[in-house]
Amino acid sequence: MEELTVKGIILATAPQGEYGRRINLLTDRLGRITVFASGAAKAGSHIIGSTRPLTCAEFDLAKGRSAWNLHSVRVIESFEELPLDMDVSFYAAYVLELGDYFSEAGMPEEESKALLNLMYVTLLALKQKALSPALIRRILELRLLKLQGEYTMTPPGDADADAVKLWQHVLSSSLTGLYDPGRIREAGGADGEDAFMESSAILFTRQISHHFRSSDILQEL
Repeated sequence: MEELTVKGIILATAPQGEYGRRINLLTDRLGRITVFASGAAKAGSHIIGSTRPLTCAEFDLAKGRSAWNLHSVRVIESFEELPLDMDVSFYAAYVLELGDYFSEAGMPEEESKALLNLMYVTLLALKQKALSPALIRRILELRLLKLQGEYTMTPPGDADADAVKLWQHVLSSSLTGLYDPGRIREAGGADGEDAFMESSAILFTRQISHHFRSSDILQEL
C-alpha cells in the first residue's frame, strides 16, 4: 500500500458506516481528496477529536484500492472555538466552502499549497479578531482571485486613493502580513476599508458566478 503524509484542512465530514467518517480534505500535495477514517467515531478512538471540519493537521494516509485511508493525525490547529462564536462561525463556514470550490483532486502542488496556506492564515485572522470578519472575507476573496489569475490591478469603479492602496496591499503582501492590522491601517486606513470591501465584492461577484450557500447567511449579518 502507498503511504503518504500530508498537511491539510478538513473541509467537511460525513458518517461512513456505523463508526467511520468520510472526510473531505484539502491537502498541500494532492489537492482536495476524500479520506476514510475507520472507527473515527467510536469511543476511545485516538482520532475521535481530530476529524472535525476546520481541523488543520498532518495526516498519515494509506492508499487503498480506490481511496485514501486515515491512519493517524497530528493536529496543528483545531480552530475549535470558531464554530462556537456567532460573530465568526458563518465566516469560517464560508472559508471552508470557498476552499472546496477552488480546489480539486490532482491540482498542481504549488497551487494546492498556496490555497491551503491562504485558508490557514485566514482562519487564524478570524480567530485573532484583530480585523472585522467582513473585511477578512473581502481580503480573502480578492486574494483568491489573484490565485486564479482573475483579478484586476486596481479596484473596479470609482475607488478612492485609500482603497487603492489597500487593494495593492492585498495583492502584493506576503501571507504573514496579509491580515496584519498595522499594515492594513497604514495601507488604507479606516476610510479606505468600506470602499475596498465594496470593490472586492463587485469584482468577486463579476468573476465568480457560483452561488455559495454560506453567503446567504452572511448577507443578513
